[in-house]
Amino acid sequence: MKRNHKTTNVSSRRIVTNDFLKVIFLTVAILASACVAMGQAARSPDDPDKKQVPDQPAQQPQQPPQQPQKPADNSNQTPAANSSHSTPPQTSNGSPGSPAGTVTVPSGVLGRVLINRIGADALKQRISDLQSMNAATGAGAPMSDQWFDGALPRAGLPDVVQPQGTPFFQGTAPAVSGAFVPINAQDAKQIINTYQGIPGGIVLEDAATGLGNITKVTFDKRFDAFVLDDRAIYLTKVPPKTVAVLCRAIADDDKVGVSIGQKQIVYGQVPVDSELAMDMKIADRFLGDIVFAEKDWSVGYRFANDYVPQRHEGRIPNVAVFFKFNGFQFAIVQEEVRLTQAKLDVRLVPLSDIESPDGGLQPDYNAIEKGQLFPEFQANARHVADNIAYYRRELIIDRMFAYGELAAFIRGLKAAGVDLKALALSIES
Repeated sequence: MKRNHKTTNVSSRRIVTNDFLKVIFLTVAILASACVAMGQAARSPDDPDKKQVPDQPAQQPQQPPQQPQKPADNSNQTPAANSSHSTPPQTSNGSPGSPAGTVTVPSGVLGRVLINRIGADALKQRISDLQSMNAATGAGAPMSDQWFDGALPRAGLPDVVQPQGTPFFQGTAPAVSGAFVPINAQDAKQIINTYQGIPGGIVLEDAATGLGNITKVTFDKRFDAFVLDDRAIYLTKVPPKTVAVLCRAIADDDKVGVSIGQKQIVYGQVPVDSELAMDMKIADRFLGDIVFAEKDWSVGYRFANDYVPQRHEGRIPNVAVFFKFNGFQFAIVQEEVRLTQAKLDVRLVPLSDIESPDGGLQPDYNAIEKGQLFPEFQANARHVADNIAYYRRELIIDRMFAYGELAAFIRGLKAAGVDLKALALSIES
């Protein structure tokens, strides 16, 4: 996030406007669904237009009308990037050929890990509960229904980032650390070489190591799980749609991040209009609001340890705050790839009044060499870094760690020679 005497709240308004439009769209969709359902319920048997509406069962409204049997939904058992799925596709009622209402736990390493976590009976119950919950849920608005609205079936788990654990397996997140890192000329040059400018925003860096040789990778959308050969799995908190976005983006460019200055920049091949890009911008606005004590996004917020962000008096200096989520380290424990460590680095960078042609922020090397200080902003930045565990309680900040963890894991797959574009295609199919 950039802060100077020329800075306006255009970026903030754009983000707020986008979110506001999303809310309006969602509200209209919900109201439309409700109106359709009410209209169908209100029609009498003599209504001349009744023939235009599919008949609903009179005695059992919760059951769908008899329709030709649809093919089994195999979207949760997609082809592998390099091979076929390690577990057979299942219908909504269980495995192929199983009696209606039965639930079959996955086989192989995926089944072993899940059973080890919660036991076979508990796993079956949770799968059954999920199938029942999604039985009539339709694609589109959250309230859409397959039978009353004629919506297509909705496949997979909720399409949101799940905080601190998957919907199946809530667990304690690994400890995270934060540090305020003073900038120097050498660091500034390295950043410029990577990003062609100073990211006045958020970047996600590092790659997972220690994954071993990988010959086959599959992704099971029922559990948001990567399966590495038949020896380990990795459960992610990120929905399949964004998993595919990251796979495709990192396949072409390892960079993932955003910069918010006079011009907004999305690094690498992350789609500008993706939820991932929008979430990173929102997180930057929130954390940047604390560092620069703008009292815009954080007005009325209760800060860690009752901290009061310090404001700079006088002419506001030309400076950017740079949040780098990195240090993601993994270990394979009981056939499961688990995150063991993550951190956040916060930097303040004096800026030149000259920007690059693409709008990238350029450092003021003279100010850096002189050790120009911004005492108020530095105190605020240190506070954010030292208390990142507190601010991670905010869903948007927890999402940054989830995105960063997943990006590091995917870079590890890339380093092992996995075809990420093929993997993304299999996830989306």
